[in-house]
Amino acid sequence: MIYKEIDNKGPFLCVLEKMLAMAGPDKKAQIERALRVMRAGIRGERASSHLIDAYLKDSTRTAVVHDLRLVTDDGEVAQIDHLLIHRMGRYTLLNTRLFVEGMRIGEHGDVVRWNGAESGFQGVCSPLVQNERHARVLRQVLESIGQGDASIETLLLVAPDARIERPRKFDTSMILKPDQFMEKLNKSLDAAPIVSALGGLLKTGTTDSIGEIANKLVRLHRPSAADYLARFGIRRETAPSSESAGAPLTFT
Repeated sequence: MIYKEIDNKGPFLCVLEKMLAMAGPDKKAQIERALRVMRAGIRGERASSHLIDAYLKDSTRTAVVHDLRLVTDDGEVAQIDHLLIHRMGRYTLLNTRLFVEGMRIGEHGDVVRWNGAESGFQGVCSPLVQNERHARVLRQVLESIGQGDASIETLLLVAPDARIERPRKFDTSMILKPDQFMEKLNKSLDAAPIVSALGGLLKTGTTDSIGEIANKLVRLHRPSAADYLARFGIRRETAPSSESAGAPLTFT
């Protein structure tokens, strides 16, 4: 069952598009790149959510939470594209990176992406490291709501036609294409014990169903207040929102 849909990113796109129209040469390339990254992220999230929803929207065995942003008391943030909550304290944390042109993973887990023949490979912040950090934040939040001893699996979903160059020794089994992810999910669910229509109880000794856990996490969701204007040295009078996306912008 789906407990949270993807947040609307339209207002931020509107702000970036207006910034691009007003930007000078020194800012234009940066804003164009930010737009490409955001649009690619939205496409990836939507594609993954459609895949997950088609299979799990009516499930009583798994609760689905899309686009979950959690913040700990000490300020650590986890932006989780998709979270699957299974019975017996099992969680699947799934993030999406398209890497349409391809990616290469080094022997120590470092990641580079292919940007085409002209620019070749480019280093990126490792999504594998990001996933582990997000899992750590999720674990802290789960402990804060009385759900300790959680088993968290982290997965990275890439585009179906992405070329992946994998190392010989470093384990990259957490990097999957959509068909591999669905096969893995099927096997995982088939191996799980049968649960009740209420969604099953977690193994922590609480009486919370997976649906109740999902609702608790959704209440802790903190939408991003990313300030793209300040990021590119632009002053604004109002925050980027659906009402203020058309507000006047002043470049500094």
